[in-house]
Amino acid sequence: MLARRPCTTTNRENFLVIDGGTSPDKKFSIVTGENKAGEFGVYLRDAHTKKLIGQLEEVATGLDSAPDAYHAHWAPDSKHVGITSRADRHWADNAIYRIENRRAYPVKTPELLCHAVPEFCQLTKELGGALTEDQIYAEDTVGKPWKARQNSSYSEIVKWISPTRFVVSEESQWQVKERDPSATLGQYGEAEKEDDGDEPAALYHVWFDAEGECELLPADKTRVLSTQPVKKQKTNE
Repeated sequence: MLARRPCTTTNRENFLVIDGGTSPDKKFSIVTGENKAGEFGVYLRDAHTKKLIGQLEEVATGLDSAPDAYHAHWAPDSKHVGITSRADRHWADNAIYRIENRRAYPVKTPELLCHAVPEFCQLTKELGGALTEDQIYAEDTVGKPWKARQNSSYSEIVKWISPTRFVVSEESQWQVKERDPSATLGQYGEAEKEDDGDEPAALYHVWFDAEGECELLPADKTRVLSTQPVKKQKTNE
């Protein structure tokens, strides 16, 4: 729920509207800036009075402070908004909120991967689960052993079809050891074996790219209705 942290700023001019940040009804805006304590954050603001309503704590702020690095995607009725920002250089998060009674409530972000390629998700589970870099190196610089890891992620609402339905774009890049994941990806991705004689086990680089139509549900939940593959040239991370 929004506003777990109080808004302790008196200088409203320090806050700037992010890309797409003004709601269609012109009542609200999403802004970034530092509060009185010098803490950077993303906030819901009254677009008329310029008064901050509360901090959107679920929005990733780990990498960028420029307002144009944050992207808002409002529903046409101004009752929901998705905000995409980078947690780090290879990780962009998609936070969704319901706006009601001048407050913002977090909505579960839909994930396309396991809907589009469930066999790939099952494969990573069989290999012990896909770890991120933070999880691998959480305890020391040597890192935990892994057979599946996720190196990048990007999720963003690219279009609202109606007040309750929207399209999400999702991309990710993975590495898988020992087992060839090609057959699990269908048209949604590619797998390329790394030609390195020094590796004790086969290593595959995997690219996933999809768009999906999603729907808002009661209790601030969502579901994926359908997905389709997106073909583009891949790049090594």
